[in-house]
Amino acid sequence: MSGKRQWPYVWQHVEGLGEVLTRGTFDGLPVLAWGWAPTSILATYRQLQAMGRRPGGHAPVAALRFQHRRPGLRAQDFALLYLVARSARKRTATCDQLNALALALQSRRICQPDRGGCGEEQTYYPSTISRLCHECETRTRFWERHAAEHGYARTAA
Repeated sequence: MSGKRQWPYVWQHVEGLGEVLTRGTFDGLPVLAWGWAPTSILATYRQLQAMGRRPGGHAPVAALRFQHRRPGLRAQDFALLYLVARSARKRTATCDQLNALALALQSRRICQPDRGGCGEEQTYYPSTISRLCHECETRTRFWERHAAEHGYARTAA
């Protein structure tokens, strides 16, 4: 090891903070270490969501460097930081959008009569492959036919 730090301390201008001590750059953005970004000025996307806000089309102004301690994850990772002052309120769905969504979800719960189903609304969402309720899948032997059509060996356990 040459003794040179991989992430040296560098004075850089960070929008919203002014001249601050950073840990270099990542994708052209100044890198702040964990705990160096004041949450009242800079926030990650998830922090903005928790505040009921969104980036509003603005580009990130800095990156946050943090380390994972759990095995199997990258040793270090980066999160993009946005200015809270530039963020916009989250958009809320209109009544028409919510009604259309409810109608679409309700239609997904209907057992498809064109596939040999009963056509009744279920309390759960049928399989996206069969679109049939459990009783109709059993009655029409859907999964046995599906396995035969696709070359699967379906045996009883």
